[in-house]
Amino acid sequence: MSNINSKLNNIEIVASSLTDKKQQTDYKIKYVSAYVNQWAIINSERDEVSDITFIDCMCNAGVYKDGDLCTAMEVLLIFNTLAVAHPTKTYNLYLNDFDKNKIATLGKVIELLGVNKPNIKIHISNMDVNDYLVQLKNNRLVFGYSKAVILYVDPYDFGTVHIPKIHDILQTHYCELIFNFFISDYVRNWKQNKERLVKCLGGTDVSSKEELIEYMENQLKTGRIKHSFSYQFKTQTNVELYQIMFFTPSKKGLEVLKDTLWKVFGGKFYHKNKREVDGLQLSFFGEEDEKAWLLNLHADTAKQLLLSHNGETMSFAEIEILLIEKSMLAESQIIANVLKPLIEEGKVTKMNLTATKRNYKGDSYKIGDAK
Repeated sequence: MSNINSKLNNIEIVASSLTDKKQQTDYKIKYVSAYVNQWAIINSERDEVSDITFIDCMCNAGVYKDGDLCTAMEVLLIFNTLAVAHPTKTYNLYLNDFDKNKIATLGKVIELLGVNKPNIKIHISNMDVNDYLVQLKNNRLVFGYSKAVILYVDPYDFGTVHIPKIHDILQTHYCELIFNFFISDYVRNWKQNKERLVKCLGGTDVSSKEELIEYMENQLKTGRIKHSFSYQFKTQTNVELYQIMFFTPSKKGLEVLKDTLWKVFGGKFYHKNKREVDGLQLSFFGEEDEKAWLLNLHADTAKQLLLSHNGETMSFAEIEILLIEKSMLAESQIIANVLKPLIEEGKVTKMNLTATKRNYKGDSYKIGDAK
């Protein structure tokens, strides 16, 4: 992560516009920016893509009190590097926040970063997030053919964003969505502030956390969105804070996301805040043996998930989608850790429909004991 603490004295900012950064925020930024980096590289190399766009609907001030950059500014630095290597591509950053002081600081941070590539376009708005979402839906210059777009919605609490307004964008336009689903706000405030939360659900009344998650999936897995995955963030005491929900029309997007999860979180089931000892935060990353243990654990879960389709014949593509959506495994881990062991155990049969037996991705598989 990038830090500009030593340069903050060079710009006049409103101190109240800077917020403290919580421990889990570090990993949220790493997770999102690592995915955006890979996504932007891939789309920059696609001939049919002319515009690469990141939309941050609640972008904050661009920097936290400790000098670390916010997510959108990390994305700006990614775009700054790619803009040099791909001068024919246009990199768009759409930034919005309701707080005018945050927007003022954001402009100064962008100026301080000195990003002035001609193929980087920055569009800044100071609007209520729901009004901004309506404006986005009706702005056909943002979406469309040859444009790769990520819509990033990171509210301060669950009751801020009207979910149907995100639904309308996904129903109308082709893009990916990264949404910070503040489950803790729902659990904490549902009884005391039900009217506000129900309004954000378009008037839908849900009676449980499970019903709420189902509602979110149904609302946001719409239009051309085909795939989704959620990753949990928890407190030191194991209370769920939020889920980073990812929705994409593209299988490739889901593959890149799972690779990013393993890169940032090392195979952990969820991110859990760590307690500090003598003022030092304990290391989040596990050792290689812990990663190997977690991989075996996730592979066992994936095996059982696949074997639950007993009697079916499935292509590798079908198996891949099943396992990367419903387990922690990445695409690159499926053959070695799931298919080959099950084939050796006689629980899955490789149909050998391809020219070479070594071609696993082009083949189909009979699920169940070989007889």
